[in-house]
Amino acid sequence: MRIMFIYGGFENLGIEYLSAVLKEHGFQTELAFDPQLFDDPFLRVKYLNKVFNYDRWIINRIRKFKPQIVAFSVVSANYAWALNLARQTRLFSTAHITFGGIHPTSVPDKVIKQECIDSVVVGEGEFAFLDLANGIKSGKVDYSTRNVWFKTDGQVIKNPVRPYIDDLDVLPFPDKDLYYREIPAYRSGYTIITRRGCINSCSYCYNSVMDKVYSSEPKRIRLRSVDNVLEELKQAKRKYNFRLLRINDDLFTYNKNWLKEFSRRYKKEIGVPLYCFGSPNSVDEEVAVYLKEAGCYQLCLGVQSITPQVRKDVFHRSESNEQIIEAINLCRHYNIRVVVDNIIGYPGEERGELLKMAEFYTRCKPHRICIFWLVYYPRTSIVEIAERNGILQKEDIERLEEEPHNTANTLYNNIHAKQKKKYHLLLVLYHLLPAKLFDWILSKKIFLFFPPINPALIEYPYTIFARDRLDIPRRRYYIRYLKYMPKILYGKLVNMKISGNQDE
Repeated sequence: MRIMFIYGGFENLGIEYLSAVLKEHGFQTELAFDPQLFDDPFLRVKYLNKVFNYDRWIINRIRKFKPQIVAFSVVSANYAWALNLARQTRLFSTAHITFGGIHPTSVPDKVIKQECIDSVVVGEGEFAFLDLANGIKSGKVDYSTRNVWFKTDGQVIKNPVRPYIDDLDVLPFPDKDLYYREIPAYRSGYTIITRRGCINSCSYCYNSVMDKVYSSEPKRIRLRSVDNVLEELKQAKRKYNFRLLRINDDLFTYNKNWLKEFSRRYKKEIGVPLYCFGSPNSVDEEVAVYLKEAGCYQLCLGVQSITPQVRKDVFHRSESNEQIIEAINLCRHYNIRVVVDNIIGYPGEERGELLKMAEFYTRCKPHRICIFWLVYYPRTSIVEIAERNGILQKEDIERLEEEPHNTANTLYNNIHAKQKKKYHLLLVLYHLLPAKLFDWILSKKIFLFFPPINPALIEYPYTIFARDRLDIPRRRYYIRYLKYMPKILYGKLVNMKISGNQDE
């Protein structure tokens, strides 16, 4: 039995785990990968996206593979894209079409209404998808399968979720070949998760949705054993000889005992530079020592705001400014590059927030300041906060759930004032200019004379050419463009030549 996964833009660990479980039980899986050129969170150009549209290649892959199941992993940003391809698929295929991922998990009631969709997988999908696939294979679909919503005979069957997968070690290692066959250059960097869940409940994060979906479950982090993680990495190193590791956990710096054992063994058994994520209130000197011992070259800290009341009331974060400064200073002391993530455009944001942010970071000097404009994802806690503050109306929330991509862009443009562009550009220049020059620009308020240009025009060229500073996704970002742009242009030229010959 053949199962085709459809995904776009980037590697998806969720699909890799699903594929591994299915292959372990005798199913044949394949990936149809859409590079989504000029239509990703970092670079959207409508005209160029039309020129480099990849739909025809995806549809041809589906026709050739003839799958019994077509599965889409869907986030809010790619929901419209996934629906478009699902509708095209339905025109020629009788395959069972299922949507899974955080967007269908957030609004399964909205997604299942679409005519082209047969089922929706809610929450953790490995064993739910396996049950679904076994049912379709046998010709006797179990419509009571937990975690799956079905549509049959005009009725929607809404099944509850099963408990979380408690022991993550029971899962097979993710099927990396699914992606590496598509883009062999991805082998140089390896992405892994060592745990699921997060002790935080950030208002803007998908974990706030998962907490609601699994409301009967106690909130906890489920850790893979150190043995299990290192065995995956040993096998991957032998097979792919990767040179960089990204640990994709929401909060890798949680649980010192686990980190202590991991760091001691990782350096000896794997010894590849790693990149990970943490929060300021989970980084003390002991944690910094373990990260350094493991070979961590860069730590990304989620700060979000340098205003304590905003962190507490809007983002539901508990760290203090003193903890932020201490975490940054510890990373610098142990020669670990530190990147700080910040969110702007949030409910109740005051004028001058970005200027205060720049002044704050000149005191503790992180290596890089990243700015993200708030995106309201369906049924996250931040949506409720925005509604209470009168920023979102009920019709806005409805559109977020039905058309998340278009609505998010509209909200973004409404708050993207010229003045904020100047401050954003100032923070982009933070890691490009010498410290003294940046301090002078800040103190003299030279940035007020900056043109209100899109900061991406400065940041993207730096991202592409400063290879030594790039994270795995950033490396893959330009690899993706270099691989697929010539392929698509060549395909269009061949089609033009064939059409010209037919006209003759």
